[in-house]
Amino acid sequence: MQTRHRVPTIFNLSMVDVLCCALGCVILLWLLNLKEAKEKSAQAGTTSAQLTAAETELQSARARLAELQNQAAALGSQLDEAMRHAADTTRRLGAAEEDRNQSRKDLANLRAAKADADERLAKKSQEATDVEKRLVAASQRVATLELLVREKETSATAMVKRAADLTEQLTDADARVKKLQGQADRVPDLEKDLKSYRDKLTTEEASAKNRMDDLADARKAAARLERDLDVTSKELTDSRRIVETLQGENKSLEKEATRYRFAVENRFAGIELTGRRVVFLVDMSGSMELVDENTPAPSKWQGVRDTVAKLMRSLPGLEKYQIIIFSEKASFLLGSDQQWLNYDPKTSADRAVQALAAIRPHGGTNMYTALDAAFRFRPVGLDAVYLLSDGLPNLGEGITAEQARTLKETEQGEILGKHIRQMLKNTWNRPLADWPRVRINAVGFFYESPDVGAFLWALARENEGSFVGMSKP
Repeated sequence: MQTRHRVPTIFNLSMVDVLCCALGCVILLWLLNLKEAKEKSAQAGTTSAQLTAAETELQSARARLAELQNQAAALGSQLDEAMRHAADTTRRLGAAEEDRNQSRKDLANLRAAKADADERLAKKSQEATDVEKRLVAASQRVATLELLVREKETSATAMVKRAADLTEQLTDADARVKKLQGQADRVPDLEKDLKSYRDKLTTEEASAKNRMDDLADARKAAARLERDLDVTSKELTDSRRIVETLQGENKSLEKEATRYRFAVENRFAGIELTGRRVVFLVDMSGSMELVDENTPAPSKWQGVRDTVAKLMRSLPGLEKYQIIIFSEKASFLLGSDQQWLNYDPKTSADRAVQALAAIRPHGGTNMYTALDAAFRFRPVGLDAVYLLSDGLPNLGEGITAEQARTLKETEQGEILGKHIRQMLKNTWNRPLADWPRVRINAVGFFYESPDVGAFLWALARENEGSFVGMSKP
């Protein structure tokens, strides 16, 4: 009797068909999920490599499945291995699903970042528009100030002409004085003549009464001579008084004309030069010797020193002053912390230039500590600050350690600049009943970024001052 080989009841072809159908459904679902994952990965652009690997594995699984279907009758013992492969594929599908979810999250984050960037770009565009408007207004103000300077020059010319006229009048008065002095020299002769007439009158009265008519004429002549003498003396006194008055007016006009001429010759373009008690803030950071990061500027620091001297000499009412230099810290150039220095027109500017020449610019820009030191003089009469710098602040209070570590230098400078402006508005230069507001004028040197000019311009405008930019040599 021939032995028939029966398939064990625990594993038959019907079960293989069921398993194949189930596996086909799993594969179909997996394909659908794979298609959806591909569509999402095409948008996110981050999981294409993983999907390619998964597709390769899917093709391999299909090949293995076809081989299993062809050899199912003879290779039933390998079904468990196929099931394990299917379970492994399912796990991989789960991993792919997790990757797809992560891709969705990354895509959402990217969209949020893009929206935030669009918003910041719109804000920057608006700020740029505002800066352009402010620059147009500043140009108009510069034109107005130039017209005012021309008017001052015309006034100074008129003063000089008036001084020349008064000098000519003084010369005429001197001639009159000399003439009157000549008449005064005749007074002794007139007195001698008067005495002679009187002696003659006495002699004639004693010797002959018949000469009474001649005596009367002599008396009349003597009276006229006495009147002429009195008139001449009064004219001489009046002339001397007029000469003294004209000499005083001439000296006053010469001083005023000299002051106007000096102010016109030493004016600083675009800045209204005011202040009796003034603090000069001089940036001595490393960039004050550079055009940019890689280009030295040998004449830049020299220009800063010359500008400080010119400002000092051009301020018509300057009485007290201080010079604060700053980089990473602030210090007093000429010593005397918290004490005013008396301004001497002959020596103060040269002394400041010599002290600045002995310094080598270095370090960063901590503008906060410089302004904080300057406004400690407000209780003792500070009325003007002149700030000389070439960049945005990059050190000081107003920024966190996280921002300092992660943000770009321009972004840090924008945050620090806003903090300084808020401190000026709310603390340092806030309106007070006893202390007037301090005027801040700014001078920018060789600045490349429009953000720098906008910051210095806004700083001056918000504190009733002016801003002027110094171009490259």
